[in-house]
Amino acid sequence: MQFDWTIKFTDIVMIVALVSGPILAVQISETLRNSAEARRRKIHIFRTLMATRSASLSPSHIEALNLVEIEFYSTRAQERKVVDCWRLYLVHLNDRNYPRESWAARKDDLLFDLLYEMAQSIQFSYDKSQIKSGTYYPGGWQEAEVEQIETRKLWLQILQGKRELLVKNVPPPPPGEPPPA
Repeated sequence: MQFDWTIKFTDIVMIVALVSGPILAVQISETLRNSAEARRRKIHIFRTLMATRSASLSPSHIEALNLVEIEFYSTRAQERKVVDCWRLYLVHLNDRNYPRESWAARKDDLLFDLLYEMAQSIQFSYDKSQIKSGTYYPGGWQEAEVEQIETRKLWLQILQGKRELLVKNVPPPPPGEPPPA
């Protein structure tokens, strides 16, 4: 009785499938996990920018802006649009020669364009009017922000010697009298 040691083509295919099947399964699983994680990061950036679109000086707004180029960098046309809008927005934010009276309106328009392209990229159905009008920023916060800026500017002028700090000399109250309120 002689044993046949010849290998058939189907045997080779079976061996390759047994070896490569688990490897391919792990690679596909890893690719899907990486893709889901990248999408989660993009959604986080989008949500942060949407939540802070009226508070552009917020640290979380600035941090999210600085992550756009990293997380949306791709060869996909939709993501290239996001990065292009981001670059236009950044150029405007750093443009000190733009007319002051229209700078803020232009900044808002560029931010809304960026948010719209991000929404399209991550397949969220927002139109520009939703992005523009769907925000709440209390007037008191706006007022406090303006006052803080004005206060910092005044103190800076005093420290630079461009403005004087007026000090009023008030005599102490007579003994036994409460101090003036």
